[in-house]
Amino acid sequence: MRTSELRGSKRATALLRVAAAVMVISLGAGACGSNSSTPAGEGAEKGAAKQTKGGARAAVTLATDSQPRYGGRLVYGLEAETDGFNPVKNRWAISGTMIGLTVFDPLVAFDADQKPQPYLAASFTPSSDFKTWTFKLRPNVKFHDGTPLTAAAVKKVYDAHKQSGLTGAAFTPLERTEVVDELTVEFHMSSPWAAFPASLTGQGGVIPAPAQLDDQENSTTRPIGTGPFKFVSWNGPIYVGEKNPDYWRPGLPYLDAVEFRAIPENQSRMSSLLAGQLHMFHTTNGPTIIDIRKRADAGEIQVVEDLGETEEGFVMLNTSKPPFDDVRARRAVAYAIDRQAYIDAVGEGVNRAADSVFTPNTPWYLADNGYPEYDPATAQELVDEIKREKGSFSFRLQGGGVDSRNALSFLQQAFQNVGMDVEVETIEQSRYIVEALAGNYQANLWRQFGSPDPDFDYIWWISDNADDQLALNIARHANPDIDAALKKGRENPDPEVRREAYAELQRKFSELVPYAWLDHATWAIAANNKVRGIVNGPLPDGQPSYPIGGSGGFPGVHRLTQVWIAE
Repeated sequence: MRTSELRGSKRATALLRVAAAVMVISLGAGACGSNSSTPAGEGAEKGAAKQTKGGARAAVTLATDSQPRYGGRLVYGLEAETDGFNPVKNRWAISGTMIGLTVFDPLVAFDADQKPQPYLAASFTPSSDFKTWTFKLRPNVKFHDGTPLTAAAVKKVYDAHKQSGLTGAAFTPLERTEVVDELTVEFHMSSPWAAFPASLTGQGGVIPAPAQLDDQENSTTRPIGTGPFKFVSWNGPIYVGEKNPDYWRPGLPYLDAVEFRAIPENQSRMSSLLAGQLHMFHTTNGPTIIDIRKRADAGEIQVVEDLGETEEGFVMLNTSKPPFDDVRARRAVAYAIDRQAYIDAVGEGVNRAADSVFTPNTPWYLADNGYPEYDPATAQELVDEIKREKGSFSFRLQGGGVDSRNALSFLQQAFQNVGMDVEVETIEQSRYIVEALAGNYQANLWRQFGSPDPDFDYIWWISDNADDQLALNIARHANPDIDAALKKGRENPDPEVRREAYAELQRKFSELVPYAWLDHATWAIAANNKVRGIVNGPLPDGQPSYPIGGSGGFPGVHRLTQVWIAE
């Protein structure tokens, strides 16, 4: 069944909207530091010493030698536009989450140890079976329209999530939300969900005012939150917010206003920063990151790179159809790829080679996970074996948009070198996503999976989501051992049990190869020399915060609540 035939079904429409929320970014990091800064040049030297081959390096920032300064308007360059600010209706990619976290507060945020901590919530407590979570809200918090934050407002949001074709799949275990008292709400699950708070750090955890959800005409364009900056205007590429004078975190924010500009072209963002038109921007573009690093080393600008969990680049293999319904074919693809040569040729050597869905500096990574190393001779043997049995080994390798051409060309040559017959094709991005969801592909160049907590990616790996006409498990890889590991990681609170569960996940991914890993993306934030407090400051209760990334499962995101501009 082709995409055009699927669009009429309610299920298809719902899945398209859900997947678009993540896939927009997916086609495009862990170890956490403090909020201290280093003189220009010093961080670069230390980063170079730590770095093995590719990957994020230590920050190059100016020392903060004075108290934060109040005032000023900070202008931030985003990689893309967003389609609106209703967390139940709109698709928040990384850019949408950056804006969203200025106007809204999440119930939960990650601390420096990647543990979920209360943010807008004052506390959260599970029942002994992890099927009920009790959240208490902070008192005396008001929405931007002056109405109070209450448990009823929280219930309204999650009732809407459960009915949403966009976000409902992320909350499948949530049966109902109940108001206990004015500031206490209970979440009741159909099955244990020990990792539930981690799902409330971004779009799934922000609380809009009831008035915003009720405003059918303007709910996506006029956000009303409890956050540090109130909505002023939005015209598509430019969003403006002003300081919330009644913000519940005393003394914050420092800035008078924030302005976001969507500038998709990386060099344009860099030129705008150097020309003084931007204060900050983010990027994953290899050549741009190299330029940023050089300028930061020279003292011209500052840079902070995401050292935690990040997205992985990979070749996604459709395990439901030939040739990749045969595990030997999938393993041959993995053996055929020289990942470091790929990174050097396609990404200027910036990224780090991947052999797992987790980056090595995170608690989930299993070093000895058994992923096939580059071995063209073994790849050739597997290809020859398949050809003897089946007569051929041919497939189409696809990428989303013209920017994927260099990567596709490199991979095509690598596969042809071991005897595979490979055609390549670039497809317009929106169609690319839809066709992948519908299973109309054999091998796709892809990027996804960047959450500090692996449970956030449960919906993409569980077998239940592999057999729909439009499948969220896009590789369509169903495996009972992977399911058992995912359920153990979701339901058990013990960190060691969870680590072993996700170690088993990695071993099965390495054995069965639904994804042929390529690299771990590198996110960099560039800032001019007047910006201070680039990474996330302390959480409301004083704990050090996860410095960059994590919110909503995205790398490269950071809050502007504690950013300020020096004179």
